[in-house]
Amino acid sequence: MGDNLCGVCQKKETEATCKVCGVALCAECVREVSVENPGQRVLGVLTSPLKSGTKKQKVCATCMKEVDFVD
Repeated sequence: MGDNLCGVCQKKETEATCKVCGVALCAECVREVSVENPGQRVLGVLTSPLKSGTKKQKVCATCMKEVDFVD
């Protein structure tokens, strides 16, 4: 049970991992960042109705503050 604990708060079960640094995160410590996918837009218009123009990444609070999420 000890190896399934959140790497940030050390209290709750792991549900996700940070896409930047790889630390294990619980539901309360995970942050979600929406990043525009520039390959899906041409002159501001979506190129495909089936693919989203944004992608979501699950990260920790530290990486959310320190990392620039521009692709």
